[in-house]
Amino acid sequence: MASLGCLRLSALLAGCVVAFPMLAMQPLDEQSLSEVTGQAQGLRYTSEYDARIDSISYIDDDGMGDGNVGMLTLSPVRLYTQTNRPVQIDLEVKEVNGRKALVFTNRDLPIETEVGSFAINGYSLGGIGHGNFQIGTGDALVTTLYAGGNEGNGITIDLDIPGSMSFDTWLEDDGARLTATLDFGDPRNPLGGGMALKNISFDLEGDGLRIGLPEITDGNVNFYNVRIGDDVLNSAALRNVNLQPGGYLLVKNARGADEIGMEMDLLVKKDSSLDFVYITGAIGENYPGPNVFEMSANISLLDDFSVRGMRMNVDGERGLVFDFDKTNAQSGVSGNLLVSDFTMQRSDKVGVVTDPVGIGSMDIQMNLTNNTYMQIEGH
Repeated sequence: MASLGCLRLSALLAGCVVAFPMLAMQPLDEQSLSEVTGQAQGLRYTSEYDARIDSISYIDDDGMGDGNVGMLTLSPVRLYTQTNRPVQIDLEVKEVNGRKALVFTNRDLPIETEVGSFAINGYSLGGIGHGNFQIGTGDALVTTLYAGGNEGNGITIDLDIPGSMSFDTWLEDDGARLTATLDFGDPRNPLGGGMALKNISFDLEGDGLRIGLPEITDGNVNFYNVRIGDDVLNSAALRNVNLQPGGYLLVKNARGADEIGMEMDLLVKKDSSLDFVYITGAIGENYPGPNVFEMSANISLLDDFSVRGMRMNVDGERGLVFDFDKTNAQSGVSGNLLVSDFTMQRSDKVGVVTDPVGIGSMDIQMNLTNNTYMQIEGH
């Protein structure tokens, strides 16, 4: 469910970035003008919509290089706002930390997304979506856009997610729905939580699109009440998330001039860390409480975590395939992880018991060679 959460955050960010260009490009009639309120600081854009797309397809014309055409399909796709609950975006141009910036402020973002089927070569993996967006009164999702990027020729984005924000994300197949609630709060501090993502950069370079990973300090995201129907399975959380500056994702074209596909490099910097928490028991007003239990561990990088030469292709026979460039001996995955402070406690005792008994630590040296692959198929 974490990946779906990441998709959700990307959708929120993209919505903030594209809202103003759309406003600038389209002439407004009187009714539309009535929905745009001029303010001393800038503009406020208010909108309700229901957008539907029959299908979106990505076609890989050569598969794994053997001519087996592969295809990813999303169908149908619906993006809409709840009735009588419009999206409201305030736009300001102002100085932030000594730099001119566009600032998008969302005090409510009630966007619902539904994808009826995500299919690989015509075989569906199920439907996906999100909804039930909530944010506390007086709080806002704030996106700040600067000129610059990594070397001065791109763009840089800050995203500030308040602790009161939450939404549901789900996967559905054959009538069974797996749902999780993404919540950014701190269960032990009502005024804490949230996540500030600083200096996300986008640059077009000679090798491809370089996306600078955000700098994060003590971020927090929970995946509460992972459930099938109304039956809760478990919960999980990533707390005290710290991502060091300098990391990036580089998205490149396939290496060969006659190849179709995508290649990626990833770097996460040394000393990045987080606390992983596995939670049993339904989360509600009883949490933290005596009937909910937590198993937690701190995970930190003792060295840079690196992915080099990872390729993505869609093959007509093998499905969605992730592998590595075998022509480059340096392709693969490497990293050194330390897993420490491994404890199991009743949730109402966490932070209360002094020096809880741990069960050891693990030092993991990870290396995946370029012979490694993973393929995903529908059925």
